[in-house]
Amino acid sequence: MGKITGGELLVKALLQEGVRYVFGIPGGQLTTFLDAVHRVGRPRGMEFIMTRHESAAASMADAYCRVTGRVGVCCGTVGPGALNLAAGVAAAHNDGIPMVVITPQVHSNRCYPFKGSQQQLDQLGFFKPITKWNALVHCWERIPEMVQWAFRVATTGRPGPVHLDICVDTLFQVKEEEGVKLPAPERYRPLNPPAGDEEALDGAVELLVKAERPLIHAGGGVLRSGAWEEVRELAEYLQAPVTTSVSARGVLPEEHPLLLLPKGAGAIYAESTADVVLCLGCTMSELEYWGKPPLWGDPAAQRFIQVDVDPEIIGLNREVDVAVVGDARLVLRKILEKVKEAAGPSPERITNTQYARRRRTPWPPWGRRRVPTPGPSTPPAWCGRPWNSSTGRPSWPWTAVTWACGR
Repeated sequence: MGKITGGELLVKALLQEGVRYVFGIPGGQLTTFLDAVHRVGRPRGMEFIMTRHESAAASMADAYCRVTGRVGVCCGTVGPGALNLAAGVAAAHNDGIPMVVITPQVHSNRCYPFKGSQQQLDQLGFFKPITKWNALVHCWERIPEMVQWAFRVATTGRPGPVHLDICVDTLFQVKEEEGVKLPAPERYRPLNPPAGDEEALDGAVELLVKAERPLIHAGGGVLRSGAWEEVRELAEYLQAPVTTSVSARGVLPEEHPLLLLPKGAGAIYAESTADVVLCLGCTMSELEYWGKPPLWGDPAAQRFIQVDVDPEIIGLNREVDVAVVGDARLVLRKILEKVKEAAGPSPERITNTQYARRRRTPWPPWGRRRVPTPGPSTPPAWCGRPWNSSTGRPSWPWTAVTWACGR
């Protein structure tokens, strides 16, 4: 034990969370932190990855989380550096990616309210709309507590980015390490997400087993939870086609016979004619047409099961018949067990052949003669060469799909 800086204490708190990479650009206010990454972090497997721009640092932290499932960490110096992180942080916030954003702040005796320091910026106010939670750290002793708080918020409920704004004098302050507590993560935050209410799960299984035209619709939450194997197994057991949101492509291999590519004619036909839909980790937002007819079935006739770790998402855009609050992978494991107890494997459904045929049918189903005027609620419009119905191919070599929405 001995005296350490606030920057070193920050590194030790991050190491306790298993952080391996910090993405960012160096700055004078981050000196003690970066020095500690080199001296203390590197021998224990932590590396600082310097990027060419702070926006890239945030995007790399985002991508690192998507690929590994670990919380991404990024940093940028006070003022302009913090501003440059915004695009990547906002994207992570929109997609529910857990990330810890670290920015230094000017001295604690000159901020909130500010007194005219160079590069000063209300970084708390700036990051508040694009993070789940953010806080000012102006006390050396609270650094471990605030790191723990940040990881707790980032990883529980619907995941998302969080922000720590740390005063530069706190990072440079030197104090005795003795007495600092760095408990293991399982001592201060839940590591296992909810797995769904048993009564709701039983209701979902009853609908799925009795369905004649079941459909599984997977959103980005399936990728976040790593539930692709469970989706495949349930789909094959029920012989239920699978559609995905645009952000969930990759849940199943695209050559899988039960997969219908998002916004293709086969997928739209399946989504609009299914009698039971199992929606997994999807907000049912604009690109899902908010779950409304005609691209989806009438809520009065089409039964809808929605599974999401965030209770605020359930029923947000589409009425539901069964609501299951829980992690997609854990919920699917329970549904699989209950479905196998309730019924045997389903034979191949004739509707799957119909959906597959629609893959070769041009969209929109009314043909090229009548294409709707683009607008905020217009479905994807078919553009390109005329379709040859005898060959099942375009009359000319290429086709294209355009979108009437902005994202």
